[in-house]
Formats: sequence, C-alpha cells, structure tokens
Amino acid sequence: MVTPSAGELRKRAYIRPLSRPGELAEAWRQAGLRDVVRDMRTIRMDFSSFADFWAPNEGKDGPIAEYVAKLTPEVTTRIRSAVQSAYLDGEPDGPRSYAATAWVVRGTVPG
Repeated sequence: MVTPSAGELRKRAYIRPLSRPGELAEAWRQAGLRDVVRDMRTIRMDFSSFADFWAPNEGKDGPIAEYVAKLTPEVTTRIRSAVQSAYLDGEPDGPRSYAATAWVVRGTVPG
C-alpha cells in the first residue's frame, strides 16, 4: 500500500452497507416490499483522456477524493503517476471506456 491509511480508504470506498450481493434486496424485503427482484446494471464510463479520468480523484466528493486531499503533494504525484501508467498501459493518451456495475432491485409496495 502506498500509505498506511490506504486499507481503510478501500474499506470505506468498496465495502459499504448494501454493497454485497443480496443486501439491497434484503433491505427492501425488511422494509415490507414484496416480489423483490435483484439484478445488476452495467454502464460504460467514457473518458477523453487520463486527465479526464483522474479529475474526480482531486475533486471534493467521495471517499477517494477525500483521501487524496489529505496526501502530501509528493504522495499524490506518486499515486497519480502509477494510475496514469495503468491507464496508458503503453499506449498514447486518449479516450478509454470502462465498465461500472451496480446492484439494482425492484419490488411491489403492499396494499
């Protein structure tokens, strides 16, 4: 890990309540909804360049941006450089598209 707090960041960012399979559907059932169906939706996240991809990490919203804001400039530069190498993967900078998947549920309100 780049910094000692990186593990805690990962936990907060990726292991949240209702993020594991079945948890969201169970919450809906416990709220009294019937015929609850769980599914997944995947969207494409398109970026025009590495700068476009990296920008949210130096923003103000979300656990990753909060974490990056607390880093020293030197550590931020190291992380940004490592992520940029992965983004470029030996290719010129330019557009990239990545998949993002989320759990979705639907149910019927009784009555």
